[in-house]
Amino acid sequence: MEINTLIIGYMPLADTAGKKKREVRDDEYYKELFSGRDLGTLHYAPHQDWQKKCDEINPILIIVLGGDYYAEQVKNYKNDALLYAIEDAGHVFYRKAEIEEKKAKHWEVLTEIEGVIKKITEDGEAELPSVRKFASMSYDDMYKMLIQSIIGDKEDLRQKAWSLLTDNTVHKNFIWMRAQMLMEVWQHSDGKKKEEFLCMAMDQHIENGSARKLADFTDADGQQYHQYMFMFYNGEDANYIRRIPFGTKGQDKYTYEAILDKYETPNGLRVMFEAGELKKKKDEYFKSEAEKVLRVLKDWQINPAKSKKDLGVMPWQEEDSVDTPLSGEEVNSLRWFLKKHDPASDFFDSTPK
Repeated sequence: MEINTLIIGYMPLADTAGKKKREVRDDEYYKELFSGRDLGTLHYAPHQDWQKKCDEINPILIIVLGGDYYAEQVKNYKNDALLYAIEDAGHVFYRKAEIEEKKAKHWEVLTEIEGVIKKITEDGEAELPSVRKFASMSYDDMYKMLIQSIIGDKEDLRQKAWSLLTDNTVHKNFIWMRAQMLMEVWQHSDGKKKEEFLCMAMDQHIENGSARKLADFTDADGQQYHQYMFMFYNGEDANYIRRIPFGTKGQDKYTYEAILDKYETPNGLRVMFEAGELKKKKDEYFKSEAEKVLRVLKDWQINPAKSKKDLGVMPWQEEDSVDTPLSGEEVNSLRWFLKKHDPASDFFDSTPK
């Protein structure tokens, strides 16, 4: 079975003679990005004249370089193909400090596309009409399908639907769809569904490293609760526990919400958005700390004899002096921190591996 993939916005250079450095750079980047992957049979077309190639090969998957503007045009013309929109090479190389981060996003999307191609191949040609039907769904059709999966009884469908909604790389509509769905699911769920919804939101906290699961709790009235301990960025307990009450199928939503008030537990919408905000703040914090560590390591690299005081580093041990250089253990710890929170840092390109 041949799976045609159309890449719009890039035409491989057959000859680099007379080409600008930027054109050669972009061409080399795209060739590296798309090579060595199973992305189906690749076809290429420029932004100005892609419709003819699209009609000719009838792609099952389209990768549009250049963002949402071009993607909307393609979607309106060819709505039965799976569509991925990514930034072009010009945006990747626009700011030096962001190059590696943007490259990493490209690799993430391409890895996801590989998974889609693999799934289509495994399902066989008989499933291609279903794939095209899914791709051509309107906003309302897809929304109805996903909300039925979220509130339905099949756990695998619920997880797949939620995974799709939390992936913003496919189409910007999913951002709005998620917000709309969160509100409707919460409003129309019984006690059991509200419990599952809240636990799913707390699972995001756990995945983000901002909470951990504790043993269940039963209060004096016999009401059972899931318990979660929130944590600081460094992994230490924040001594703040959230309790999610167990619900029952068919339980009136107002009855369940009244139980939430007992321990001042927020509703599902607040918990879900809270998880996203905490992750954003945590990422920003570690990005800022990694930048500080990078400055220290670069100063140390230039002059390893520089004192902790001059580097702006506090001693690890009280008995250590600020007037002494960084120890080998301290340097290794700083390197570990930077490697964990900024693995693409140019510091590692200039130091022995």
